[in-house]
Amino acid sequence: MSRTILYLERNRDGTIGGSYRSLLYLIQLLDKQRYRPVVVFYRDHHLVEQFRQAGCKVLVLDYPDAIRLVGDERAPNGINGVVRGTLLLVQKVLNFVHGTIRVLIRDLLLLLRERVHLVHLNNGMFTEPELLLAAKFLGIKTVVHQRGIGPLPRSVKWLARLVDHVICVSDAARINLIEQGVPSEKCTTIHNGIDPEQFLQGITRSAQDVRKELGIDTSCPIIGMVGTVRRWKGQLVLVKAMVEISKKHPNARCLIIGGISDQNPFDKAYLDEIMNFIRDHHLEPWVRIIDYQPRIAEYMQVFDVMVHTSIDPEPFGRVVLEGMSLGRAIIATGIGGIPEVIKDGSSGMFIPPNDPVLLADRIARLLADPALRDRLGCEAKARAHKHFSTEENARATENIYQLLFTK
Repeated sequence: MSRTILYLERNRDGTIGGSYRSLLYLIQLLDKQRYRPVVVFYRDHHLVEQFRQAGCKVLVLDYPDAIRLVGDERAPNGINGVVRGTLLLVQKVLNFVHGTIRVLIRDLLLLLRERVHLVHLNNGMFTEPELLLAAKFLGIKTVVHQRGIGPLPRSVKWLARLVDHVICVSDAARINLIEQGVPSEKCTTIHNGIDPEQFLQGITRSAQDVRKELGIDTSCPIIGMVGTVRRWKGQLVLVKAMVEISKKHPNARCLIIGGISDQNPFDKAYLDEIMNFIRDHHLEPWVRIIDYQPRIAEYMQVFDVMVHTSIDPEPFGRVVLEGMSLGRAIIATGIGGIPEVIKDGSSGMFIPPNDPVLLADRIARLLADPALRDRLGCEAKARAHKHFSTEENARATENIYQLLFTK
């Protein structure tokens, strides 16, 4: 008898990150004779049909927006402060009833209707406490996929005690949880995997055609970066490095690819900061930013040098793995889970976080040495194929499921 596993991808901000693709790889390879996957999303997106083709039921549900009676600004005087405090209290009560209770009831009914045996929360400890509580109330096993590194609020630490097991995308993510009190026996590292052949199926045009679309001549080397535009991802570090690169290598071009959240004003402010820097330093001929691209391999194939400049610890860096599978020479911030993905000096180069001067130096070195680029790219490709298999990822994840079902 197959067991039903409910997967929740909680992202609602309009961006399609690595968690989506990692989950898709897992669903595609899941043993369907043993497990029946049901995937819940809170927004429709272009990968939904691929999930259905992978043999799983897909549900796109609504999640209630928070009720806001007051803004974030501070009241200017005591009277308004009292009114603000009262409104905030009312706001919390309304959101508890409108959001938490409503979602909790819906999740209970969902778990019963689908006859779920295990809940797999795809976005770490912050995914959805209502679903976790509903699962525990019904005695259903729970797995959290920890895809982040950072401090856990006290409330989340309490919820972590209810989780049966945590799959961490890197040892760095696992250690981060253990240091904050999550029992080590509950945490297992399973690195993300990649299917190079499937990834390369995203290439339907030649590199020359992509360059033509972008208006970049074949004589111009391209420095590329891919990822959601967020401050911690560090796109501005690369843009700052281009000030020096544009002087030393005036024919070089920088291509930054990534969408921004349509719900987070801080991401929009960060993009505005980047665009202002480009304008103020007259970098328009050298730097171009384009939106998220579903066929990202098609654009990454034109990179001569790939850069990953997170200023906070990167939990794993799926996009780095994608660049490796394409044989790109990669410069990356050597913190978080990145040292588990590439090895400094052999399959890539490391730089410290938030150092545009050193980044510019490393880029210039690679632009001036095609043989070094080729060597790093070849070793990166070989490492990706050898150490980061989607099949190994799926089997290791299934082992966790089996372990929980036998307890």
